[in-house]
Amino acid sequence: MLKQVSLDSSFTGMLVRSFTEGTDQVISEIKEEYGMDTGNFKNGGAWDIRFRRIKSTALQHNLVVLTRRRGIWNFVCAIDLDTGNLYIFSKEKNLDKVVKNFGKRKIHYFHAFVSLNSGPVDFDNQQMLLFESLTEEYEYKRLMEVQRILGDEYPLVKRVIFVVAQEVNRKIIGVEAKLFNRYFELVDKLDLSMYIAKDEYSDLSLPAELDEDEEESLSTIPKIKQSIKNRRLSSDDKIPVKKSDKNNEEEETV
Repeated sequence: MLKQVSLDSSFTGMLVRSFTEGTDQVISEIKEEYGMDTGNFKNGGAWDIRFRRIKSTALQHNLVVLTRRRGIWNFVCAIDLDTGNLYIFSKEKNLDKVVKNFGKRKIHYFHAFVSLNSGPVDFDNQQMLLFESLTEEYEYKRLMEVQRILGDEYPLVKRVIFVVAQEVNRKIIGVEAKLFNRYFELVDKLDLSMYIAKDEYSDLSLPAELDEDEEESLSTIPKIKQSIKNRRLSSDDKIPVKKSDKNNEEEETV
């Protein structure tokens, strides 16, 4: 690949570990405490736990943490002010679906985010029919959507990097940082699997793609008992990360 993904070694491993650490035990304790028998809380609750861990780790490393809503879905992302990188966390299956639907009528917030990235590296080899199908109206809507989501933090973002979990039989087997161009074509990727929490058996299940017209309401998560609140996050541990090459530390121009 092009080796354009350059991540700060001081927090990369910690973010990945926060993202991939198991949630089943915490979910089980909450279900037992509050008598949740249907299991409907599991998927959304698992993501809430993961986003809480990601937020905690990001703040410890002086990243700007954003909690944003799209339809009835709330998500957490983080900005590294030193590089302008915005980190988005996703499951590979969900990301693949979003990429497949790129350029169609409905604009997913991932579609809006990649509009901040650069264009094709080698324009002659790109899918010209795809580019021609992206109307000015579509591009305008993408721009308006990403500005709406980021708000005051919009000027801080120079490019968007997806941290993507690969899952087989409910187990996370790999994590990659992926950089796409503005047309959602993969430009570069970096394997981060060495930082996966070793005991992880994933429940990274996202709800079906959300319709923006659906009622924007979420069930309130019950107050968690003190023993769960006191659980120490694994992100307190120090994970050595190999320093990037000097060339990889150069800031990407968008």
